[in-house]
Amino acid sequence: MSNPDLSRRRFLAASGAVGVGGPAALSRFPGVAARESARSQGDGEFTQQAGAQPQPGAWPMFQSDAANSGYQIDGIGPSEGVTVRWRFTPGSRQILGRDVSGILSSPAVVGGTVYIGANDGRLYAKDAETGDQRWQFESGEVLARSPAVVDGTVYAGASTGKQPIYAINAENGSERWSFETIDALGRATKGRSPSSPTVVDGTVYVGSAETSIVDPRGAVYALDAETGNAQWTARVDGYVDGTPAVDETSVYVGGSTGGVYAFDADTGELRWQFDTEDVVRSSPSVVDGTVYVGSDDTNVYAIDAETGDQRWQHVTKRGIQSSPSVADGVVYVGSDDGGLYALDVMTGRRRWRYPTGGFVRSSPTIAGDTVYVGSSSSSVHAVDADSGERRWRFETDGNVLSSPAAVDGSLYVAALGGSVYALSGTSPSSSVS
Repeated sequence: MSNPDLSRRRFLAASGAVGVGGPAALSRFPGVAARESARSQGDGEFTQQAGAQPQPGAWPMFQSDAANSGYQIDGIGPSEGVTVRWRFTPGSRQILGRDVSGILSSPAVVGGTVYIGANDGRLYAKDAETGDQRWQFESGEVLARSPAVVDGTVYAGASTGKQPIYAINAENGSERWSFETIDALGRATKGRSPSSPTVVDGTVYVGSAETSIVDPRGAVYALDAETGNAQWTARVDGYVDGTPAVDETSVYVGGSTGGVYAFDADTGELRWQFDTEDVVRSSPSVVDGTVYVGSDDTNVYAIDAETGDQRWQHVTKRGIQSSPSVADGVVYVGSDDGGLYALDVMTGRRRWRYPTGGFVRSSPTIAGDTVYVGSSSSSVHAVDADSGERRWRFETDGNVLSSPAAVDGSLYVAALGGSVYALSGTSPSSSVS
Protein backbone atom coordinates (compact mmCIF):
# COMPACT_ATOMS: atom_id res chain seq x y z
CA MET A 1 0.00 0.00 0.00
CA SER A 2 1.29 3.46 -0.84
CA ASN A 3 0.89 6.84 0.87
CA PRO A 4 -0.51 5.61 4.20
CA ASP A 5 -1.00 9.18 5.49
CA LEU A 6 -3.80 9.93 3.03
CA SER A 7 -6.79 11.36 4.83
CA ARG A 8 -9.80 9.06 4.92
CA ARG A 9 -13.21 8.92 6.47
CA ARG A 10 -14.23 6.24 8.89
CA PHE A 11 -15.18 3.14 6.92
CA LEU A 12 -18.44 2.76 8.78
CA ALA A 13 -20.39 4.86 11.24
CA ALA A 14 -19.95 4.33 14.96
CA SER A 15 -23.30 2.57 15.10
CA GLY A 16 -21.42 -0.70 14.84
CA ALA A 17 -22.32 -1.77 11.29
CA VAL A 18 -19.68 -3.93 9.67
CA GLY A 19 -18.53 -4.48 6.08
CA VAL A 20 -21.07 -3.17 3.61
CA GLY A 21 -24.05 -4.21 5.70
CA GLY A 22 -25.95 -3.36 8.81
CA PRO A 23 -28.28 -0.39 9.39
CA ALA A 24 -25.74 2.23 8.34
CA ALA A 25 -25.23 0.63 4.94
CA LEU A 26 -28.93 0.69 4.14
CA SER A 27 -28.89 4.50 3.92
CA ARG A 28 -27.02 4.31 0.62
CA PHE A 29 -29.15 1.42 -0.62
CA PRO A 30 -32.72 2.32 0.39
CA GLY A 31 -35.57 -0.12 -0.05
CA VAL A 32 -33.40 -3.20 -0.29
CA ALA A 33 -33.25 -5.63 2.59
CA ALA A 34 -29.86 -6.89 3.72
CA ARG A 35 -29.12 -10.57 3.61
CA GLU A 36 -27.09 -12.30 6.24
CA SER A 37 -25.38 -15.62 5.82
CA ALA A 38 -22.72 -17.12 8.01
CA ARG A 39 -20.51 -20.13 7.72
CA SER A 40 -17.43 -21.18 9.65
CA GLN A 41 -14.48 -20.89 7.28
CA GLY A 42 -10.97 -22.11 7.90
CA ASP A 43 -9.32 -20.10 10.67
CA GLY A 44 -12.23 -17.75 11.36
CA GLU A 45 -15.89 -17.00 11.10
CA PHE A 46 -17.14 -15.29 7.95
CA THR A 47 -20.34 -13.31 8.25
CA GLN A 48 -21.63 -11.70 5.09
CA GLN A 49 -23.93 -8.74 5.52
CA ALA A 50 -24.44 -6.78 2.34
CA GLY A 51 -26.47 -3.63 1.92
CA ALA A 52 -25.85 -3.27 -1.82
CA GLN A 53 -28.23 -6.07 -2.63
CA PRO A 54 -29.69 -7.15 -5.95
CA GLN A 55 -33.43 -7.01 -6.39
CA PRO A 56 -35.25 -10.34 -6.06
CA GLY A 57 -36.12 -11.60 -9.53
CA ALA A 58 -33.72 -9.19 -11.21
CA TRP A 59 -30.11 -8.71 -12.27
CA PRO A 60 -29.97 -4.91 -12.61
CA MET A 61 -26.28 -4.32 -13.35
CA PHE A 62 -22.88 -5.94 -13.84
CA GLN A 63 -22.31 -8.59 -11.17
CA SER A 64 -25.85 -8.03 -9.88
CA ASP A 65 -25.28 -5.22 -7.37
CA ALA A 66 -23.23 -2.15 -6.50
CA ALA A 67 -20.76 -4.29 -4.53
CA ASN A 68 -20.08 -6.47 -7.63
CA SER A 69 -20.82 -9.54 -5.51
CA GLY A 70 -22.07 -11.68 -8.41
CA TYR A 71 -24.70 -13.17 -6.11
CA GLN A 72 -28.35 -13.88 -7.00
CA ILE A 73 -30.44 -13.23 -3.91
CA ASP A 74 -33.22 -15.60 -5.04
CA GLY A 75 -30.76 -18.47 -5.31
CA ILE A 76 -32.50 -19.92 -8.37
CA GLY A 77 -30.79 -20.92 -11.61
CA PRO A 78 -30.77 -23.89 -14.00
CA SER A 79 -28.76 -26.67 -12.40
CA GLU A 80 -29.64 -29.94 -14.16
CA GLY A 81 -28.99 -29.11 -17.78
CA VAL A 82 -30.45 -26.44 -20.06
CA THR A 83 -32.36 -25.88 -23.27
CA VAL A 84 -32.45 -22.75 -25.42
CA ARG A 85 -35.72 -20.87 -24.86
CA TRP A 86 -34.75 -18.14 -27.31
CA ARG A 87 -31.72 -16.78 -29.08
CA PHE A 88 -31.06 -13.36 -30.58
CA THR A 89 -28.27 -12.26 -32.92
CA PRO A 90 -27.76 -8.49 -33.47
CA GLY A 91 -26.54 -6.84 -36.64
CA SER A 92 -22.99 -6.71 -37.96
CA ARG A 93 -20.59 -3.76 -37.83
CA GLN A 94 -17.30 -2.81 -39.42
CA ILE A 95 -14.80 -0.19 -38.31
CA LEU A 96 -12.05 0.76 -40.80
CA GLY A 97 -12.81 -2.37 -42.78
CA ARG A 98 -12.56 -4.66 -39.78
CA ASP A 99 -15.48 -6.76 -38.61
CA VAL A 100 -16.17 -5.91 -34.96
CA SER A 101 -19.54 -7.63 -34.73
CA GLY A 102 -20.48 -9.53 -31.61
CA ILE A 103 -21.35 -8.93 -27.98
CA LEU A 104 -19.04 -8.15 -25.09
CA SER A 105 -21.76 -6.67 -22.90
CA SER A 106 -23.25 -8.66 -20.05
CA PRO A 107 -27.06 -8.63 -19.85
CA ALA A 108 -29.14 -6.84 -17.24
CA VAL A 109 -32.59 -8.23 -16.44
CA VAL A 110 -35.25 -6.12 -14.72
CA GLY A 111 -39.05 -6.27 -14.79
CA GLY A 112 -39.25 -9.10 -17.31
CA THR A 113 -36.95 -7.35 -19.79
CA VAL A 114 -33.41 -8.22 -20.86
CA TYR A 115 -31.22 -5.21 -21.68
CA ILE A 116 -27.97 -5.71 -23.55
CA GLY A 117 -25.56 -3.64 -25.61
CA ALA A 118 -23.97 -4.86 -28.81
CA ASN A 119 -20.99 -3.98 -30.97
CA ASP A 120 -23.39 -2.94 -33.75
CA GLY A 121 -24.03 0.27 -31.82
CA ARG A 122 -27.45 -0.63 -30.45
CA LEU A 123 -28.86 -1.24 -27.01
CA TYR A 124 -31.60 -3.85 -27.16
CA ALA A 125 -34.56 -4.43 -24.84
CA LYS A 126 -35.96 -7.97 -25.17
CA ASP A 127 -38.88 -9.69 -23.49
CA ALA A 128 -37.21 -12.04 -21.02
CA GLU A 129 -39.71 -14.86 -21.59
CA THR A 130 -40.13 -14.78 -25.37
CA GLY A 131 -37.18 -12.80 -26.72
CA ASP A 132 -39.52 -10.44 -28.57
CA GLN A 133 -38.03 -7.02 -29.09
CA ARG A 134 -39.50 -4.16 -27.09
CA TRP A 135 -37.24 -1.42 -28.42
CA GLN A 136 -33.72 -0.63 -29.54
CA PHE A 137 -31.59 2.45 -28.95
CA GLU A 138 -29.25 3.62 -31.72
CA SER A 139 -26.06 5.04 -30.21
CA GLY A 140 -23.80 4.93 -33.25
CA GLU A 141 -21.03 3.69 -30.97
CA VAL A 142 -19.80 0.27 -29.88
CA LEU A 143 -21.71 -0.68 -26.72
CA ALA A 144 -19.30 -3.23 -25.31
CA ARG A 145 -20.03 -2.74 -21.62
CA SER A 146 -22.87 -3.84 -19.42
CA PRO A 147 -25.92 -1.65 -18.84
CA ALA A 148 -27.33 -0.82 -15.42
CA VAL A 149 -31.10 -0.51 -14.98
CA VAL A 150 -32.27 1.49 -11.97
CA ASP A 151 -35.53 3.36 -11.30
CA GLY A 152 -36.80 3.17 -14.87
CA THR A 153 -33.57 4.30 -16.53
CA VAL A 154 -30.94 2.30 -18.42
CA TYR A 155 -27.38 3.59 -18.07
CA ALA A 156 -24.92 2.41 -20.72
CA GLY A 157 -21.36 3.31 -21.64
CA ALA A 158 -19.97 3.26 -25.18
CA SER A 159 -16.44 2.14 -25.99
CA THR A 160 -16.03 4.74 -28.73
CA GLY A 161 -17.09 8.30 -29.45
CA LYS A 162 -17.39 11.59 -27.63
CA GLN A 163 -20.49 10.81 -25.57
CA PRO A 164 -19.81 7.49 -23.92
CA ILE A 165 -22.37 7.57 -21.09
CA TYR A 166 -26.08 7.41 -21.93
CA ALA A 167 -29.21 7.49 -19.80
CA ILE A 168 -32.14 5.88 -21.62
CA ASN A 169 -35.81 5.51 -20.74
CA ALA A 170 -36.27 1.83 -19.83
CA GLU A 171 -39.86 1.77 -21.11
CA ASN A 172 -39.46 3.19 -24.62
CA GLY A 173 -35.73 3.54 -25.36
CA SER A 174 -35.69 7.33 -25.64
CA GLU A 175 -32.53 9.17 -24.60
CA ARG A 176 -32.70 11.17 -21.38
CA TRP A 177 -29.15 12.52 -21.30
CA SER A 178 -25.59 11.77 -22.32
CA PHE A 179 -22.31 12.68 -20.66
CA GLU A 180 -19.04 13.45 -22.45
CA THR A 181 -15.78 12.64 -20.69
CA ILE A 182 -13.01 15.23 -20.48
CA ASP A 183 -9.27 14.91 -20.22
CA ALA A 184 -7.07 16.12 -17.38
CA LEU A 185 -6.86 19.60 -18.95
CA GLY A 186 -10.62 19.95 -19.22
CA ARG A 187 -10.74 19.42 -22.99
CA ALA A 188 -13.30 17.24 -24.70
CA THR A 189 -11.74 13.99 -25.89
CA LYS A 190 -12.49 11.09 -28.14
CA GLY A 191 -12.01 8.93 -25.12
CA ARG A 192 -13.92 5.78 -24.42
CA SER A 193 -15.69 4.48 -21.38
CA PRO A 194 -14.55 0.90 -20.94
CA SER A 195 -16.26 0.64 -17.57
CA SER A 196 -19.78 -0.57 -16.99
CA PRO A 197 -21.69 1.89 -14.81
CA THR A 198 -22.58 1.25 -11.18
CA VAL A 199 -25.71 3.07 -10.03
CA VAL A 200 -26.66 3.55 -6.40
CA ASP A 201 -28.39 6.19 -4.30
CA GLY A 202 -29.00 8.55 -7.22
CA THR A 203 -25.40 8.49 -8.45
CA VAL A 204 -23.83 6.85 -11.50
CA TYR A 205 -20.21 5.80 -10.95
CA VAL A 206 -18.21 4.99 -14.06
CA GLY A 207 -14.56 4.58 -15.00
CA SER A 208 -13.02 6.14 -18.09
CA ALA A 209 -10.00 5.76 -20.32
CA GLU A 210 -8.44 8.10 -22.84
CA THR A 211 -6.95 7.12 -26.15
CA SER A 212 -3.34 8.22 -25.60
CA ILE A 213 -1.04 5.20 -25.67
CA VAL A 214 2.04 7.21 -24.69
CA ASP A 215 0.43 8.68 -21.56
CA PRO A 216 -2.69 6.71 -20.71
CA ARG A 217 -4.89 8.50 -18.22
CA GLY A 218 -8.13 7.52 -16.62
CA ALA A 219 -10.77 8.84 -14.31
CA VAL A 220 -13.69 7.89 -12.14
CA TYR A 221 -16.81 10.00 -12.56
CA ALA A 222 -19.72 10.41 -10.18
CA LEU A 223 -22.74 11.62 -12.16
CA ASP A 224 -26.16 12.71 -11.00
CA ALA A 225 -28.43 9.88 -12.16
CA GLU A 226 -31.29 12.26 -12.94
CA THR A 227 -29.44 14.99 -14.85
CA GLY A 228 -26.08 13.54 -15.88
CA ASN A 229 -24.22 16.42 -14.23
CA ALA A 230 -20.83 15.55 -12.78
CA GLN A 231 -20.75 15.54 -8.98
CA TRP A 232 -17.02 14.86 -8.87
CA THR A 233 -14.17 13.54 -10.99
CA ALA A 234 -11.16 11.63 -9.65
CA ARG A 235 -8.12 11.18 -11.90
CA VAL A 236 -5.97 8.05 -11.82
CA ASP A 237 -2.75 6.98 -13.48
CA GLY A 238 -3.68 4.67 -16.33
CA TYR A 239 -7.08 3.80 -17.67
CA VAL A 240 -9.91 2.35 -15.59
CA ASP A 241 -11.15 -0.81 -17.28
CA GLY A 242 -13.20 -2.47 -14.56
CA THR A 243 -16.61 -1.65 -13.15
CA PRO A 244 -16.53 0.37 -9.90
CA ALA A 245 -17.56 -1.40 -6.70
CA VAL A 246 -19.41 0.77 -4.20
CA ASP A 247 -20.13 0.33 -0.52
CA GLU A 248 -21.47 2.71 2.12
CA THR A 249 -18.49 5.06 2.03
CA SER A 250 -16.21 4.32 -0.90
CA VAL A 251 -15.82 3.61 -4.60
CA TYR A 252 -13.20 1.00 -5.57
CA VAL A 253 -11.57 0.69 -9.00
CA GLY A 254 -8.47 -0.79 -10.60
CA GLY A 255 -6.09 0.93 -13.02
CA SER A 256 -3.87 -0.04 -15.93
CA THR A 257 -0.72 0.93 -14.01
CA GLY A 258 -1.47 -1.76 -11.43
CA GLY A 259 -3.15 0.31 -8.76
CA VAL A 260 -6.34 -0.41 -6.84
CA TYR A 261 -7.94 2.83 -5.64
CA ALA A 262 -10.49 3.68 -2.96
CA PHE A 263 -12.25 7.04 -3.36
CA ASP A 264 -14.69 8.70 -1.00
CA ALA A 265 -18.13 8.04 -2.52
CA ASP A 266 -19.41 11.53 -1.70
CA THR A 267 -16.39 13.72 -2.50
CA GLY A 268 -14.05 11.71 -4.74
CA GLU A 269 -11.17 12.18 -2.29
CA LEU A 270 -8.55 9.43 -2.51
CA ARG A 271 -8.66 7.31 0.64
CA TRP A 272 -5.96 4.80 -0.24
CA GLN A 273 -4.08 3.13 -3.08
CA PHE A 274 -2.88 -0.47 -3.20
CA ASP A 275 -0.28 -1.45 -5.81
CA THR A 276 -0.09 -4.76 -7.66
CA GLU A 277 2.65 -5.81 -10.06
CA ASP A 278 0.69 -5.48 -13.32
CA VAL A 279 -2.45 -4.14 -14.99
CA VAL A 280 -5.72 -4.41 -13.06
CA ARG A 281 -8.53 -5.09 -15.55
CA SER A 282 -10.57 -7.09 -13.06
CA SER A 283 -13.50 -5.29 -11.43
CA PRO A 284 -13.20 -5.25 -7.64
CA SER A 285 -15.89 -6.69 -5.40
CA VAL A 286 -16.40 -5.48 -1.85
CA VAL A 287 -18.04 -7.73 0.73
CA ASP A 288 -17.90 -7.64 4.53
CA GLY A 289 -15.19 -4.97 4.66
CA THR A 290 -12.85 -6.67 2.19
CA VAL A 291 -12.06 -5.76 -1.41
CA TYR A 292 -11.34 -8.71 -3.71
CA VAL A 293 -9.65 -8.09 -7.07
CA GLY A 294 -7.54 -9.86 -9.66
CA SER A 295 -4.47 -8.60 -11.52
CA ASP A 296 -2.54 -9.47 -14.65
CA ASP A 297 0.29 -10.33 -12.25
CA THR A 298 -1.59 -13.68 -11.78
CA ASN A 299 -2.76 -12.94 -8.23
CA VAL A 300 -6.12 -12.57 -6.52
CA TYR A 301 -5.87 -10.04 -3.70
CA ALA A 302 -7.94 -9.54 -0.56
CA ILE A 303 -7.55 -5.95 0.70
CA ASP A 304 -8.90 -4.33 3.84
CA ALA A 305 -11.57 -1.92 2.58
CA GLU A 306 -10.88 0.65 5.30
CA THR A 307 -7.08 0.76 5.36
CA GLY A 308 -5.95 -0.65 2.01
CA ASP A 309 -3.76 -3.23 3.75
CA GLN A 310 -3.38 -6.65 2.16
CA ARG A 311 -5.09 -9.53 3.94
CA TRP A 312 -4.00 -12.32 1.60
CA GLN A 313 -3.16 -13.14 -2.00
CA HIS A 314 -3.57 -16.29 -4.06
CA VAL A 315 -1.47 -16.96 -7.14
CA THR A 316 -2.74 -18.64 -10.33
CA LYS A 317 -0.81 -19.63 -13.44
CA ARG A 318 -1.90 -16.73 -15.67
CA GLY A 319 -3.26 -13.21 -15.41
CA ILE A 320 -6.72 -12.53 -13.98
CA GLN A 321 -9.21 -10.31 -15.81
CA SER A 322 -12.28 -12.03 -14.38
CA SER A 323 -13.95 -10.24 -11.48
CA PRO A 324 -14.33 -12.08 -8.17
CA SER A 325 -17.77 -13.11 -6.92
CA VAL A 326 -18.40 -13.73 -3.24
CA ALA A 327 -21.00 -15.75 -1.33
CA ASP A 328 -21.13 -17.90 1.80
CA GLY A 329 -17.48 -17.53 2.70
CA VAL A 330 -16.10 -18.35 -0.75
CA VAL A 331 -14.50 -16.19 -3.45
CA TYR A 332 -15.05 -17.47 -7.00
CA VAL A 333 -12.86 -16.09 -9.79
CA GLY A 334 -11.64 -17.10 -13.24
CA SER A 335 -8.10 -16.98 -14.60
CA ASP A 336 -6.50 -16.85 -18.02
CA ASP A 337 -5.02 -20.24 -17.11
CA GLY A 338 -8.47 -21.68 -17.87
CA GLY A 339 -9.51 -22.35 -14.31
CA LEU A 340 -12.46 -21.29 -12.20
CA TYR A 341 -11.15 -21.01 -8.64
CA ALA A 342 -12.97 -21.27 -5.31
CA LEU A 343 -10.98 -19.60 -2.51
CA ASP A 344 -11.63 -19.32 1.21
CA VAL A 345 -12.47 -15.69 2.04
CA MET A 346 -10.58 -15.76 5.34
CA THR A 347 -7.31 -17.30 4.18
CA GLY A 348 -7.25 -17.34 0.38
CA ARG A 349 -6.64 -21.08 0.41
CA ARG A 350 -7.90 -22.93 -2.64
CA ARG A 351 -10.91 -25.18 -2.13
CA TRP A 352 -11.10 -26.37 -5.71
CA ARG A 353 -10.23 -25.49 -9.30
CA TYR A 354 -12.50 -26.31 -12.23
CA PRO A 355 -10.93 -26.46 -15.75
CA THR A 356 -13.06 -24.79 -18.45
CA GLY A 357 -10.90 -25.58 -21.49
CA GLY A 358 -10.21 -21.92 -22.29
CA PHE A 359 -9.23 -18.68 -20.60
CA VAL A 360 -11.85 -17.27 -18.23
CA ARG A 361 -12.54 -13.53 -18.39
CA SER A 362 -16.21 -13.96 -17.65
CA SER A 363 -17.08 -13.16 -14.04
CA PRO A 364 -18.80 -15.96 -12.12
CA THR A 365 -22.49 -15.79 -11.24
CA ILE A 366 -23.65 -17.47 -8.02
CA ALA A 367 -27.22 -18.74 -7.67
CA GLY A 368 -28.09 -21.21 -4.95
CA ASP A 369 -25.51 -23.97 -4.90
CA THR A 370 -24.40 -23.42 -8.50
CA VAL A 371 -21.73 -21.18 -10.02
CA TYR A 372 -22.04 -20.17 -13.69
CA VAL A 373 -19.16 -18.88 -15.80
CA GLY A 374 -18.27 -18.39 -19.45
CA SER A 375 -15.06 -19.43 -21.17
CA SER A 376 -13.08 -18.77 -24.34
CA SER A 377 -13.82 -22.40 -25.19
CA SER A 378 -17.14 -21.09 -26.61
CA SER A 379 -19.06 -22.45 -23.68
CA VAL A 380 -20.91 -21.71 -20.47
CA HIS A 381 -20.35 -23.92 -17.43
CA ALA A 382 -22.51 -24.71 -14.41
CA VAL A 383 -20.40 -25.91 -11.48
CA ASP A 384 -21.36 -27.22 -8.04
CA ALA A 385 -20.43 -24.41 -5.64
CA ASP A 386 -19.25 -26.78 -2.90
CA SER A 387 -17.44 -29.52 -4.78
CA GLY A 388 -16.35 -27.86 -8.04
CA GLU A 389 -17.90 -30.68 -10.06
CA ARG A 390 -19.48 -29.94 -13.42
CA ARG A 391 -23.28 -29.91 -13.58
CA TRP A 392 -23.61 -28.99 -17.24
CA ARG A 393 -21.79 -27.36 -20.13
CA PHE A 394 -23.48 -25.42 -22.94
CA GLU A 395 -21.85 -24.68 -26.31
CA THR A 396 -22.25 -21.16 -27.76
CA ASP A 397 -21.42 -19.55 -31.10
CA GLY A 398 -18.28 -17.86 -29.78
CA ASN A 399 -16.10 -17.07 -26.80
CA VAL A 400 -18.07 -16.08 -23.72
CA LEU A 401 -16.22 -13.12 -22.21
CA SER A 402 -19.31 -11.55 -20.67
CA SER A 403 -20.94 -12.62 -17.43
CA PRO A 404 -24.21 -14.58 -17.13
CA ALA A 405 -27.33 -13.24 -15.42
CA ALA A 406 -29.40 -15.72 -13.39
CA VAL A 407 -33.03 -14.65 -12.95
CA ASP A 408 -36.19 -16.63 -12.12
CA GLY A 409 -34.64 -20.01 -12.95
CA SER A 410 -33.21 -18.88 -16.29
CA LEU A 411 -29.69 -17.97 -17.36
CA TYR A 412 -29.06 -15.16 -19.85
CA VAL A 413 -25.66 -15.06 -21.48
CA ALA A 414 -24.03 -13.43 -24.51
CA ALA A 415 -21.27 -14.77 -26.75
CA LEU A 416 -18.67 -12.87 -28.73
CA GLY A 417 -19.87 -14.70 -31.82
CA GLY A 418 -22.91 -12.47 -31.67
CA SER A 419 -25.78 -14.25 -29.95
CA VAL A 420 -27.69 -13.72 -26.72
CA TYR A 421 -29.11 -16.92 -25.22
CA ALA A 422 -31.98 -17.42 -22.80
CA LEU A 423 -31.40 -20.82 -21.21
CA SER A 424 -34.06 -22.70 -19.26
CA GLY A 425 -33.59 -25.78 -17.13
CA THR A 426 -34.64 -27.76 -14.10
CA SER A 427 -33.93 -25.68 -10.99
CA PRO A 428 -34.47 -26.41 -7.31
CA SER A 429 -37.04 -24.09 -5.77
CA SER A 430 -34.73 -23.15 -2.94
CA SER A 431 -32.87 -20.04 -1.99
CA VAL A 432 -29.62 -19.26 -0.20
CA SER A 433 -30.15 -18.41 3.45
